[in-house]
Amino acid sequence: MEVLVLADIHDMWAHLNKMLHLAKSMDGVIFLGDLMKFRKFTQESVDDMTRLKEECNWMVGVPGNGTLPKVREFFDDLGINLHGRGRIVEDLGFFGVGGVQETAKTIIGIRDFYRTNDTSSLSPNKRALETLSEFGIMHQNGQFVVEDWSDTDLTALDRYSSPFENSEEAIYKILSTGFQQIGDAHSKILISHVPPYESGLVPDLGIGVSTGSKSITKFIESNPLSLALSGHYHMHHEFTIGTAICVVMPAVANGFYGVLSVDTSSWEMRTEICKF
Repeated sequence: MEVLVLADIHDMWAHLNKMLHLAKSMDGVIFLGDLMKFRKFTQESVDDMTRLKEECNWMVGVPGNGTLPKVREFFDDLGINLHGRGRIVEDLGFFGVGGVQETAKTIIGIRDFYRTNDTSSLSPNKRALETLSEFGIMHQNGQFVVEDWSDTDLTALDRYSSPFENSEEAIYKILSTGFQQIGDAHSKILISHVPPYESGLVPDLGIGVSTGSKSITKFIESNPLSLALSGHYHMHHEFTIGTAICVVMPAVANGFYGVLSVDTSSWEMRTEICKF
């Protein structure tokens, strides 16, 4: 089985013809969220995603963090939304969660991490340093210094919130609901927009720290899964949690797609990252 994996289209349809060809030639399509630009609703993306769905044998997906309610309704109408749902395709069970965890709490967690851990080995690029400075984390004389913020400063972090967020507690419950619906599947794949959380320093990521969901990680640690697919980071990144392989897919908007290959006799899985 070969499955086309797409993430973070963000209204960028320059590669639509190639996507349509791939969707028609493969067994199915997985979409990992952020169909449109942040807080936008565009008819072009509705039409092109509908064409993509019509070309493929089956499609499953989750909405991203920038998704407005009517985009989530469109996913429901299209019959692909696995947020809090499960679906079995040829003995392969898919279940998922869309959006991200609460952004303000994630930023506070990043501040706490930089305050309490040795981050001297990190060398963030200019963009990452700008992001950290917005969070009150300054790079001075080769060291990171976390500014003292007032309650007013912390409350102001709500300006970074996304249209589609869930608490960590809700994320775990959403995953549990979908997982219960695929109990008979031979192998199980978790699809999410936000990646699972990785503990400790993660130098491959821009700011050196994971901004993933701790509840997704907890769920993977507690349940037998083969694979976890996610997007959101706009870059390719892989790691493991227990025996589960976690693959973060790069963005379609940046010219990338993925292919999931499943040997349905051995149930061995592998992913490949491709350029359009």
